[in-house]
Amino acid sequence: MFRVLAQLFGWSSSRESEQHELFVHEDDWSQIELLPAAVAAWCTDEMRRIGVFAEQQRVSGGHGWSDIYVRADPPTTLAHMHLDFSGACTALHARLPRFTVVTSGTFSSPQPVPRVAAFGPARHAGIVLVPDNGGALVAGATLILHGTAGDNAAVLAAAATLPSEAALIVADWMRGRIVDASDRTAIERYLQG
Repeated sequence: MFRVLAQLFGWSSSRESEQHELFVHEDDWSQIELLPAAVAAWCTDEMRRIGVFAEQQRVSGGHGWSDIYVRADPPTTLAHMHLDFSGACTALHARLPRFTVVTSGTFSSPQPVPRVAAFGPARHAGIVLVPDNGGALVAGATLILHGTAGDNAAVLAAAATLPSEAALIVADWMRGRIVDASDRTAIERYLQG
């Protein structure tokens, strides 16, 4: 119970102050993610399909939807890029502190997430790298941007430093936005809303 109240009111216990913890709500996984730039057009099309579906399923009065849309998997992901997990962690850790623990679930029942690595300046802003089954390659990267403007900007700047031979994009599925991860001007506009 203390943990729930601490999250709501910004309190910290001695245990929490010793840890640099990132909480990822169960609904936030892959809502803002890094993808190969080669899938930008596919993302645009998928975002359009989501928008059309949402309008068609909107309940009269605007209070919800009558059905859900399950987003398709992109044709190419970070897993296809063969990014070295250890090298990606090293690149991010050069720019951001590493979280000592990542938890996920609901606010009332967070659980530790094994095997992932996460980096960020504050408990509400970070990037989570998910390894493949063997632990050698990056399978995916989720961005958590619930921090201050400065914290969110630091996360996005660090994401652009991942050692990738191909360009990366930030796909924000909730806002229907796609941004070139290396374009500082586009990132600034994205952060401004």
